[in-house]
Amino acid sequence: MLITACATVEKPGGGPIDTTEPEFTAAFPADSSVRFTGDRIVLEFSEFVKLNNPNSQVLVNPFPKEKPELSVQGKKVKIILKDSLLLNTTYHIYFGTAIQDITEGRSAAGLEYVFSTGDVLDSCSLSGFAGDAFTNKSSDKAWILLYNTLNDFKDTLPVYVARVNAQGAFTFRNIAPGNYYMCALEDNNSNYRFDLPDEKIAFKQMPFQLSAADPKQDSISLPLFSEATKDQKHLKSELIHYHTVRSSFRLSLENPEITFLSKTANVEYNYWKDHKDTLIFWVKGDADSLNYIIRDGAFSDTIQQSLKVKGRMKDYSTDTTVRITSVTKDKIAFDRTMILASPTPITNWQYDRIFLIRNKDTMPVVFEKLADSKGERWQLKSDLKPGDNAVLTLKKGAVTDFFSYTNDSISIAFKVLGESELGTIEISLTNIPGKALMVYASGKEQQVLQFEDEKTSIIEIKNIIPGEYDLKIVIDENNDGKWTPGNFDERLQPEKVFTLPRPTLVKQNFLTKVSWNLKY
Repeated sequence: MLITACATVEKPGGGPIDTTEPEFTAAFPADSSVRFTGDRIVLEFSEFVKLNNPNSQVLVNPFPKEKPELSVQGKKVKIILKDSLLLNTTYHIYFGTAIQDITEGRSAAGLEYVFSTGDVLDSCSLSGFAGDAFTNKSSDKAWILLYNTLNDFKDTLPVYVARVNAQGAFTFRNIAPGNYYMCALEDNNSNYRFDLPDEKIAFKQMPFQLSAADPKQDSISLPLFSEATKDQKHLKSELIHYHTVRSSFRLSLENPEITFLSKTANVEYNYWKDHKDTLIFWVKGDADSLNYIIRDGAFSDTIQQSLKVKGRMKDYSTDTTVRITSVTKDKIAFDRTMILASPTPITNWQYDRIFLIRNKDTMPVVFEKLADSKGERWQLKSDLKPGDNAVLTLKKGAVTDFFSYTNDSISIAFKVLGESELGTIEISLTNIPGKALMVYASGKEQQVLQFEDEKTSIIEIKNIIPGEYDLKIVIDENNDGKWTPGNFDERLQPEKVFTLPRPTLVKQNFLTKVSWNLKY
């Protein structure tokens, strides 16, 4: 009896781990060939290889309408060019991590193949960096696109395409001489077109002019941004505490009108955060859900949120304890006050159950509701002095909230820092743009936002709690007190943001000096 079967190729077992990447040994036709007329390319490697997601990894420039077809046979990779080739054109194929060894999956990193259908290889190049326009942090998923005209960005495939690396850097090689408009796109639907409102983009107004005399341009910066939308939208509703609902919206609410549909005895609500893009509802009564209609200008929506939802850590439908936290943490500058916050409005303070101990002495204490609060944010009024160490203790039942529930006992220790325990940052500016500035200092201890006029050359940020701070300066072009992104149709660039590569260390009783060039 004769038994036959097909052989199955498997990686060999045993032996040392393969630590080398596949080595490119030969190509047919040879790499950098001219007068190319075929439609097939074969690459040979030093070991058996496999393909890894070639549709997304392999890039061909000029960008083809139809992607090439790749297949593997042993140590060979066959490439079939599906698109017709242009005359007298240099083509550049970048393989990314598409070709790997079959044992450990190591990629033939940096592998490229170039050929020309003409008599010479084009050698022009463009390179640069793409990063977020507000944070200046690099993008690792942006595509860089070159066009003959800037209007092609929304509805035409690019002429050349490059992908940024993990550090946001990109390079185009073997480009033909000519004029090219450059755009960047975090392409959420993988069609190489800017056609979704949440896609991050960047663009250059003027073309890059490449020629035999000037074949290279580098250090190109592409600040990515998402366009500000004018269409309001309800984003999310969630239960964050007992009968406490947070509803978030895409844009700030101007003059919302709320119509409640639930059968509830009493509902209070308030804006949340400076931009008024969030509403907080506190629902009294035994309702199972909050149902309401919100109208704000042309925007209208009907929203429903169950009040019987269990959170990941707590059952918010039964978690009635009033929770008090300190917004100002355990260190407070002498020119600031302690702020306490609660997820629900506090309606009563029982001061005989509240104790403020300063350096072992008991002090009188009063809490004052913040002007923009319904009772969920209060400031401590006391005679504390710089250098004082204090402990604020709220015994069980010291506070009562909107729902008539009370707190568990809590103690908050803090220190009032005097001027000698704080630091100052002095920023000396050069190439002042003559525009209003927004200056940010962001650290674990403190967040500072300071506004400066167009004539400012020396910026002082005083009374900062010691620590490391990330500094940022925004050029407020339209003087509206906030960072404004760009707009492609209006050809507006995002407002320029300057950041420093490293945090600035603030020491106590010390002046930290920073020199900053705002040239752009």
